[in-house]
Amino acid sequence: MRQEEQQRRTSWGALLQVLRGIGIALGAVAGFIVTLGTVTTAQGLIAREQFPDLKRESALPRSGRFGEDRKGTPIALGVMGDSLAVGYGADDPSSTPGILIAEGLVEAGDCPVELTNVAEVGAESTALVAQLTHLCARSVPDVVVILIGANDVMRLKRLTDALWPLSETVRHLRREGAEVVVATCPDLGTVRPFMPLLRFFAHWYSRVLATGQAIVTLRGGGRSVSLADTLGPIFRRDPTGMFSTRDHLHPSSLGYAHAARVILPSVRAAAGVPLPEDVHVPHRVYRKGSHRPLAWWAFRASRQVGERLTPAS
Repeated sequence: MRQEEQQRRTSWGALLQVLRGIGIALGAVAGFIVTLGTVTTAQGLIAREQFPDLKRESALPRSGRFGEDRKGTPIALGVMGDSLAVGYGADDPSSTPGILIAEGLVEAGDCPVELTNVAEVGAESTALVAQLTHLCARSVPDVVVILIGANDVMRLKRLTDALWPLSETVRHLRREGAEVVVATCPDLGTVRPFMPLLRFFAHWYSRVLATGQAIVTLRGGGRSVSLADTLGPIFRRDPTGMFSTRDHLHPSSLGYAHAARVILPSVRAAAGVPLPEDVHVPHRVYRKGSHRPLAWWAFRASRQVGERLTPAS
């Protein structure tokens, strides 16, 4: 009996030691996470001070009619989103994505294109609600291109808060008969002024958001183009040429030209004027199997996106 009791005490002692070790390890991990979060937040505040106040240096998006000399049926093109949709940072106003895409449609369809750009510098995804009202005030465009998400990452918005406006905007436009192409959040991990830890977090969170955007866009009946997959490697290889010298945060004219080039095939297909090479353009331009763990988080967030925008609003 004494021997059994001694063995029992020894077993309990060993178990307590294991639990104590686990507790110490968990405490260390928690402390590391808190430290990591504190350092990342501090780096974010420092980075924010490096960039100019974009609302004070706001740029107005360009709208207008292109291809006046063409005789085909006009295409109404709408553009919504943030500073990327405006073309902030481009050296030449004609080098902005909206204009480049409109001119590409003119050549592909041999017809005039009426461009209405309602994007705003500094806009978050929630701004899409007001932009939608503005865009559809007179009539619903044939094709709408949306570039949004970077400011949601920069300001650490919750995934659900960033996804529901996009989801309902896509659904509303599709109900009204418009084709929709969403260029998902770019990889902010390519921004060189960010310090390494912040750059890693920006890369991770922008990829989660981009995946969620692709999911809600496809569910709503739109097409999605992954800027992170198509442009991320190019911006990493040539940050000097791809980023604007104004703030090293927004693309340069060359960067916007690359962006328009990867978005345009999906827009041509959506507008019904595809080139021969666009015949097999998928609805989702996103590398299959990339960043699988991120898709789980994005899928969970997209499941929680409720319908908050009605046709009346």
